[in-house]
Amino acid sequence: MRKILLILFFAMLLLSNSKESFAVRDWEYWSRYSVAVPLSKQITYYIKPEWRVKEEFYRYLFKLENAVGFKLNDFIEIAPYYVWLEKKTIICADRSDLFYLDVTASLPLKDFFDLKFIDRARYQYNFDKETTIWRNSLKVTRNFKITETIEFAPFLEDEIFYDTKVNAVTENWASSGLSIILNKNISLSACYLLDSIKKVDDWQYANVIVSSFAVKF
Repeated sequence: MRKILLILFFAMLLLSNSKESFAVRDWEYWSRYSVAVPLSKQITYYIKPEWRVKEEFYRYLFKLENAVGFKLNDFIEIAPYYVWLEKKTIICADRSDLFYLDVTASLPLKDFFDLKFIDRARYQYNFDKETTIWRNSLKVTRNFKITETIEFAPFLEDEIFYDTKVNAVTENWASSGLSIILNKNISLSACYLLDSIKKVDDWQYANVIVSSFAVKF
């Protein structure tokens, strides 16, 4: 069964990369970090900085997310976020204050190939631009124990962005990658992400390499 899952994972990875020929934007690199500080058994504080670079490592975006997560039970967490975003253009630096409200459901399916489904619904509001985006991310993963503490977790994920101003889906992130859980406090991951953005009636694509580093105290 493990061999079947690995074959499916690499097949999806190749399928994602096959869209490269349609990309009209350059390659990008996104660097994500996450620090989680438990305040109690049900409450956790998160801080998540992110940098994005493109075109010979020109940093065009920085984002800093702050959140407090409230676990309702073993499967559902609600987290309000304050987000500071800076996006650079040739002309200027565009800065925005955003609000997120996340509802994340984690569903382990022991009887279905031991997979884990993680669905995150996000309400996103930009105060400066007065825009509302509804987002939904679905992630499918499966952990493989390597040693007593280290685990590998290949994953597939897709996230859609629905813009209420135009009443349409305006962006989609499709990704496949691998997480490495070193212990209960530290994990790393890397993935390929196809970023699809709708410009008027055409879709533009960018190939993105994403790395993540997460620490939980």
